[in-house]
Amino acid sequence: MFENLFYILSLVGFCYYIFSKRLFDFLGLSFFSSLVYFIPGFSGLIINPYNTDETTAIYPPCYWVYDLVLGINLLTVILNDTFLQEKSICITGDFKPNLALGAFFMGMLGLIGSLIQFPDLYLNRAEISKGELQSILSQQADRWSVIWAMGASLLAMIAFKADYRFYQIVAVLLLGLDLFWGGNRSSSAFVVLALLVLSTQQEPKRLANYFIHWKYLGKVLLLIGLGTVFFISKLILPLLQANRMDLFEEIYPSWQDVLFHAFIVSEPAAIQANLSETLRKGIEVDWYHPVDIVSQLIIGGDWLGMQSSSHYLTQKDLFPQLEYGLAYNIWGDIWASGGWITLIVFIFFYHIVLVIGNLLIKRSTGYPLVVIALFFSIWAFYIHRNNLLFQLYLQKRVLVFAIVPWLFSLIKIRWNSSHTKSN
Repeated sequence: MFENLFYILSLVGFCYYIFSKRLFDFLGLSFFSSLVYFIPGFSGLIINPYNTDETTAIYPPCYWVYDLVLGINLLTVILNDTFLQEKSICITGDFKPNLALGAFFMGMLGLIGSLIQFPDLYLNRAEISKGELQSILSQQADRWSVIWAMGASLLAMIAFKADYRFYQIVAVLLLGLDLFWGGNRSSSAFVVLALLVLSTQQEPKRLANYFIHWKYLGKVLLLIGLGTVFFISKLILPLLQANRMDLFEEIYPSWQDVLFHAFIVSEPAAIQANLSETLRKGIEVDWYHPVDIVSQLIIGGDWLGMQSSSHYLTQKDLFPQLEYGLAYNIWGDIWASGGWITLIVFIFFYHIVLVIGNLLIKRSTGYPLVVIALFFSIWAFYIHRNNLLFQLYLQKRVLVFAIVPWLFSLIKIRWNSSHTKSN
């Protein structure tokens, strides 16, 4: 029954988002990202974490979670389109070259800092053991890479929205290096999704029009291609970073093997394995300690020793003998922390935040607009693979680093003001 309801909600939601005359917004992004991360719900298969070449049947109550997420999403979008279609919250601003300059300096600082402090990590990674690599990435190199990724992301958002051609090229280069050198797919994905949301705000057409009109068909095919590359890149990046692409054909001898590992036993299959095991074992943990939440809202809270994860659902709770890391499943974490009622409340909260994002993006302008697009795109899309603590960290990171380009723009304004007075 619940499995059939999942198929029905997926189909109804897909038709509503595709054929109703509405913009592709954060609720739409959330729905389609749910379909991506709930891929195991369509196949009925998840990976066996102890042997990732093997699959096992998904635990049936997982469909209850999928139905709640998709059902509440569909309810929210219908209410939003019925009562809030003409409503908006406006934050105005403009674009100044110094915004791009500030983001550029931030991205370059992170890149240079990464290369200086850990040259072997990026220039000679093939000779670093996996244990050493994880140790480096979990320490200072991670902070440099965060500065690099956030500078590149903000630069791309500013450059493409304000049409700064030079900075567009620089942003693509920084993001490309972050992808192929740093192995960080997330930043590029966030930028693409945020720009996609922004681009469709200008043309309120049915999404189906983008598929049938030749003017937009090329863009649609490009996005489908980027989505496919996003999944396949998980297979390629480790070999590329180790300079061992010669092993690709040996590991994946046919396209069937590539597609199987990229989609059937891919990241969503591992994430849903966490949820399946959580529900199957009926694991319960303490509710999130307020200090953990506050630590993610206060700048530098983690450095002040405010962060603790002892009460969170850990991988050892699920797969005690597993020697590598799996992505989190926030729905499983919330369920383990408070049961079905808490899960339902959180799903409603998640969608209320998306509605606020939709109200903000409608009429906001300039630099606030690109920050809003990036901030809520991360909330809409990436939440499926995190716990609440790390998701709040990502959201805070956007707001904190967005201050840097803004400060550069203030320097420009003050310089112009004093210059005008002296004249």
